[in-house]
Order: sequence, then C-alpha cells, then structure tokens
Amino acid sequence: MFRKALATGGPTPDGLSGEEEKAYQILKHFFATGVGYANEMANRPQTLYAIADSPVGLAAWMLDHDERSYQLIARAFAGNPGGLSRDDVLDNITHYWLTNTGVSSARLYWESHLAFFDVKGVQIPVGVTVFPDELYPAPQSWAEQAYPKLVHYNRVEQGGHFAAWEQPQILSQELRDTFRSLR
Repeated sequence: MFRKALATGGPTPDGLSGEEEKAYQILKHFFATGVGYANEMANRPQTLYAIADSPVGLAAWMLDHDERSYQLIARAFAGNPGGLSRDDVLDNITHYWLTNTGVSSARLYWESHLAFFDVKGVQIPVGVTVFPDELYPAPQSWAEQAYPKLVHYNRVEQGGHFAAWEQPQILSQELRDTFRSLR
C-alpha cells in the first residue's frame, strides 16, 4: 500500500487515522532496520544453506528474526517466560534442526517477493487477529482493504509474530471465533 514511501524512507502519507499512523511508523521502522532478514530469504534463499551445517548457526538465525521476537525469546532465558519457556525455544530450534527445515522455511519469502504487506484483495472469508508484538499492528481499515470479505477482526492482549507458538490457546480461540459465523 505504502511500499514505495516505506522503502525510500519518504514522508508519512497524509490523511492517516491515529491507528494507521502508528502502524505506518512501525512499518517504517521495520523497513529501515528489519527487512534485511526477509530480503536475504527472498533474494538468495540458497545462501542460507550454511544454517543447515550448524545447530548454533540455525539457533542464531532463528533467534534474531526481528527485534520484538528476540526480546520475547530473551525473556524466556532470563526467567520471565511471558508465553515461551526456555524449553519451548530449544524445542523449536531442535525441531527445525532434526527435520532440516531451516532453509525450506525461507521459501515463503522468496515466493512472496517481499510483498507480504501489500493489499491482496483476497476474495474468501478471512479473519484478522492483531497480536500486540507482531511486526506491525494492522489497523482494521487496512485489513478491510486487503480482505473485502473480512468476517472477524480482533486485537488480543498477548502474542507476536509467532503467535501459534507463543500463544496457541489465544490463536485457537481466534480461529474458532473467525469461522463460527461460517458454520
């Protein structure tokens, strides 16, 4: 939607609501400091094969996904889990290591060509749950533009980019709430 302005660090577009302005600023910060991770996976996923050679390298790659996720994971190792325990983090890294799926998990970025924040015009019923520690909190107005058949929109109190891993009960409830109206 604002990809060019975000990518070039241009001025904030006029006419944004307060919620949209906040989301835009979060995206602007992401494009200025965090998109390198996605760029590498999108443009040169084969260069990531080095993470298949070392469990420590894989762990470093996974733990440094984005600023907020790193903070949440670091909390687990500092004794303040907040959704993830040390065992959860180590189990997840072990799962990727034993199944050798660290590199293949990057394919999504290559296939999306970094257009993961663009309006898609999806024509099937969709639900959007905004987790507070996600890469950006999608305003309802933007979700409605991206998903014309939006049947559920909700902001929850906990969770981030890896919500299914961090807050599985909340995500499960949100899925139930989303599709209840379609029964």
